[in-house]
Amino acid sequence: MSNAKAGFVCFNARFSGASARLGVRNVARALRLWALSAAVAGLVTFGCGTPATLDITAPSSTVASSPFAITVTAMVGRSRDMVINSPIHFTSSDSAAVLPGDYYFTANDAGSHTFTNGVTLMTAGNQSITATVIGAPGLNGTTNVTVSAATALAQSR
Repeated sequence: MSNAKAGFVCFNARFSGASARLGVRNVARALRLWALSAAVAGLVTFGCGTPATLDITAPSSTVASSPFAITVTAMVGRSRDMVINSPIHFTSSDSAAVLPGDYYFTANDAGSHTFTNGVTLMTAGNQSITATVIGAPGLNGTTNVTVSAATALAQSR
């Protein structure tokens, strides 16, 4: 790998001299090493220069202590990553937030998963929710939600 950044994978291999005559064997060996390196690093293979992100869809505002749905979609450039099988972890600027546990995308998700009533923000103000691919901290997405204080009626439910 060279010039790789979190969320990017790039592979360059050069062969010269006697080893170049072995061609296919060296390329296959180099690809195996590269694939192992990418797997160990927790990176998703996309090709040089194509950014990978997680897009989060959530309401722009909510009332404190009211659960709501969020959808996380893995993207490569402008296309959905239909084959992601990496786990994601959620964090929030609201230290009292109730968030989904770590989630492993499956083939049935086709790169997008909705967490119905999966998030509850408890603290009024502007709050953020971030989803991050475990092992690849640069591969993430964040959304912001404005949280208003709960009314007495909402608190009694």
